[in-house]
Amino acid sequence: MQNDRHLTSDESTGSGSGEVHALSALEAHVGEAPARWLGGILCGLTLATSYLCVAHFVAGRGVVAWDPTIPLDRAIPAVPAAIWLYMTNILYYFACVFFLPAGVAATKALIVIWRSLFIVIALSLAVFLLCPAEVALRDQMHAALVGRGAALHAIYDGLYQLDPPFNAWPSGHVSHTLIMALFLARIWSRRPWRRLVLWIAWTSMAISIVLTKQHLVFDLVTGIALGAVAWRLWVLPHLPASFSTVSDEGPGSE
Repeated sequence: MQNDRHLTSDESTGSGSGEVHALSALEAHVGEAPARWLGGILCGLTLATSYLCVAHFVAGRGVVAWDPTIPLDRAIPAVPAAIWLYMTNILYYFACVFFLPAGVAATKALIVIWRSLFIVIALSLAVFLLCPAEVALRDQMHAALVGRGAALHAIYDGLYQLDPPFNAWPSGHVSHTLIMALFLARIWSRRPWRRLVLWIAWTSMAISIVLTKQHLVFDLVTGIALGAVAWRLWVLPHLPASFSTVSDEGPGSE
């Protein structure tokens, strides 16, 4: 179980101390677990809002800088049911908080992850604005949806209204979830079966972005590259050294 111990001033010094002090103040009022959940919700809402604002701005502008579509993009079949895998990306945001061990080191590690997600979204939004590309594949999904159930039609209709096909590369679906999957794999460093399930799930979700015709192959590749670079540059060097020694003591440990 997560405890209600909040960070002291000595423990919150170092890299990202401003964020740690802010979370410490929140923990002092509501406890460790609620503070993490509130921070996670705020982080997720900020990321989603910034993404959608830029997506609709770029779509309204209607400018396409280039077309990274390759023949493979149209050769890949449209699979309407892949939307269920596509939507599992949200689970990674929750899992990073739910399975996080108790204690100061884990809280600091979580803040490092949140900060890396903001760096990645900032870089991605810059690309969306400066070098916009359109995913012009939705006609394939419209054809594949013929004769399918009303639920799938409703999901895709809602998705298309919410998310215009312009925030293409690098795929945030892939870059963000790769960072969080690597984080979860570190938490489950002594749980090989969990890591196996994790990577099967993540790979399926990543592939779903092209099966749903939401992204191009180029978006998938650049999303993986950005996530890997972010992990190497903005996560690993900043994780507390003591985090790995407590990484299996969270609510999900056996």
